[in-house]
Amino acid sequence: ALVKKRTHFEYQLQRRVVRKIDFIRYIKHEINLEAERNSRKHKLGLYKKKTTIDFAIINRIHRLFQRALRKFRSDTKLWLDYIAFSKDIQSNKVVGKAFSRMLQAHPYRADDIEFRMSFVALYKLFESTKRYRDAIYDSLLVDFPDKEASWHFFAEKEYDNYPNWNTLAGHEKEDIIEHVKIQYEEGLKRVETGQMWDYYLSWYYERVVLPSPECLSKLEVMLGLFETAAAAKKLSEDKYALWIKVLQQLGKDCTVPSVLDKYISEYNCRLQSWKFYLTMLLTYKELYEESYIANEFKKALKCLSDEVSISIWQLQFEWYLATKPKLVQKLLEKFSNLSPEIVKPMQERYLEWIALNKNIKRIRKFYTDLIANSLVSSEFLYQCIDIEEQQTPPDVNELRKLYELVLSRNGQSSAELWIKYIKAEKAWGQSTNINTIYWKALKTLIGDDNQHFVKLYALL
Repeated sequence: ALVKKRTHFEYQLQRRVVRKIDFIRYIKHEINLEAERNSRKHKLGLYKKKTTIDFAIINRIHRLFQRALRKFRSDTKLWLDYIAFSKDIQSNKVVGKAFSRMLQAHPYRADDIEFRMSFVALYKLFESTKRYRDAIYDSLLVDFPDKEASWHFFAEKEYDNYPNWNTLAGHEKEDIIEHVKIQYEEGLKRVETGQMWDYYLSWYYERVVLPSPECLSKLEVMLGLFETAAAAKKLSEDKYALWIKVLQQLGKDCTVPSVLDKYISEYNCRLQSWKFYLTMLLTYKELYEESYIANEFKKALKCLSDEVSISIWQLQFEWYLATKPKLVQKLLEKFSNLSPEIVKPMQERYLEWIALNKNIKRIRKFYTDLIANSLVSSEFLYQCIDIEEQQTPPDVNELRKLYELVLSRNGQSSAELWIKYIKAEKAWGQSTNINTIYWKALKTLIGDDNQHFVKLYALL
C-alpha cells in the first residue's frame, strides 16, 4: 500500500503541468508517515537512536521540498514551510543557508526590507543563529543605506542579543541603550527625515522612558529630542501630541503654548490638525486671552471649507456655551447664513442647553423666534415638543402649534407622529379634537403609511 501510494504521488509529479498542491500532498503524506513511525518507536522505546530508514524518509522530504522549490521558486509560503520543517527536525544547516537561497529565488524581492526581516524572526527560533541574524542586519545598511527602516532595524538589533532583558543589571541596560541611541543618531546623519525621527522617538519613549517613568532625566532628554526634530521640521503630528504629554508629566504645562505654536505653523491644512490644536487651546484656555482663541477659530475656519469644518463650528459653539453663554444667541444669528448642516446641530444643542439652564418663557422665546425667522430642522421641533410636554401643566396651545407645524412637514409619511398627537389630545382631555385629527391624518398619509395608521389607531 505504501509503495502504491508513493507511485501515485510520483505519477502526479510527472504530469506535463505539475501543480503545487501535488507537491504539498506528497510532502504531507511523507511527514505524516514519519510522525506515525516516530510514535510507534516511542511506544517501543526505540526513540533514542535514529535508523537508516529515519534518515531515508527525512532525506526524501528534503528532496521533495527542493523539487517543489525549483518549480515554484517565488512561493514564499513554500519556503517558510520548508524552514519550519527543518526547524522541527533540527536541521540547522538548511536554516543557515535559507536566507541567501531565498533571496536568489526572489530577485524581485531583494529590495524588500520587511521580507529580509522575516528571516530574523525565523532564525530566532533556532539556537546559535546570531551570525545569520547579524548578516541580515548588516545587509540592510549595505543594500539600503538611505532607507529609514534599515537604520531602525539595525539600531534595535541589540535587543535580539538579550532576550532576557529584565534580568540584566541596570548598568548593562544603560550601555545597550546608549549604543542603540548612537546607531539611531548615525541613521539621522544619513537619512534625516520625519520617518527616521519617528522611529527614533518611538524607540526612546517606549523602550527608555516608559519602563522608568519616574526618571525625570530621561523625560528631559526626550524634550531635547523633540526640540531638535521640531527645529528641523521633521516632527510628526503624533509626536507633537507626545511632546505635550511629556511636558504634562514633567509639570511644564506653561510651555505647552510654545509647542502648539510650532505645531500649527507646520500642520494647518487638515481638519484633524486644527481640531487637535483648538482642543488643546481650550484645555489650556487659562493661558490665553479670549480674543486670541477667537482669532484662532477664525483662522481655522478660513483654512477649511464648509464641507469639512462642521466639527470646528461645534467646538467653537461649545466654547461659547461654557464661557460666554449670553452671546450664544447672537452667535447663532451671525451663523444663520451658513449651510444647514452647520447651523441645525448648533440650534438643537443650544435648545438642549437652554432647556437645562433657563425657564420656559426664555425657551419659548428662543424657539419661536427661530421658527419665525429661519428654517429649523424637524429634530429641533421634536425637541420643542418634548420640552413642552415636560412642563406642569403643559401648554396645550403651544403644543398644538408645534404638532401642526411638524405634521405639515412630515405628515405624509409618519403614522406614528399622528398617533402621538392623538394620544396627546387624549391626555389633555380634548377628545373632541381627536376625530378631526383622525380624518386629517387619513387625507394626508400616503400609501402604506395610511394603512399603518389605521391599524395603529385601532389599537388605541
